[in-house]
Parts: sequence; C-alpha cells; structure tokens
Amino acid sequence: MIIDSYRSHLTPQFDQICMENGIISICISPHSSHLLQPLDVSCFAVLKQAYGHIVEDKMCLDINYIDKLDFLAAYPHARAETYKPENLINSFAATGLVSFNPDQVLTKLHIQLKTSTSSGS
Repeated sequence: MIIDSYRSHLTPQFDQICMENGIISICISPHSSHLLQPLDVSCFAVLKQAYGHIVEDKMCLDINYIDKLDFLAAYPHARAETYKPENLINSFAATGLVSFNPDQVLTKLHIQLKTSTSSGS
C-alpha cells in the first residue's frame, strides 16, 4: 500500500494492522502526492471535471444552487465517468508505477541545489 507520510498514518496501531494482514506499506515523501499517487495524478482531476460538467448542465437549467442532496445525486454519475479501467491504468502509468519507469516522475521534479554564499569578511 502506497501512503503519504501524514502523521495519522504512521502509528504503531497502523503498523500492527498491516503486519497482521500481510500488507506492506510504503510512505512517499512529503508534498509529493501530486506526482506519485495514481489517484491524485489522474483520477481526481477527471472526477472534478466530470462533476463540473454536471453542475454546468444544471446551471443551463437555471439551477444556481447545489445542496447536499443534489451533490449526492450527481456524484455517482461523475464517479462512473471517472473510474473506468482505462483511467485507472493511465494513472498508474503516469506515476511510473506500471510499467516501472522512475523517469516518468523524476523528469517532473525541479530540484535546485542551494549553495551558501559567504559574506567575505
């Protein structure tokens, strides 16, 4: 299981449950889920777009307010548009997990080395 390094995930209880169930957890670096987590990279953007289209369609019908019940009615349709096999496969490919390709992520990193400058005393 690939997880972020959020503190609530890193507990002895979590480790125990993983061990008891044969789950190997791997923590990714902080502030990197937008590059490394398949659902963040692909599916959530598609979900947001699909839901946005549903809201736009309602706006065309002069519906200018979405309450919780409207959301609960619309969400399954947006979800069905999103979680299709091809989207899931593409999300794992985009993160370089399947087929394993670290360069898929490494080329997106913008690492700049910081060097200290002495003040010349």
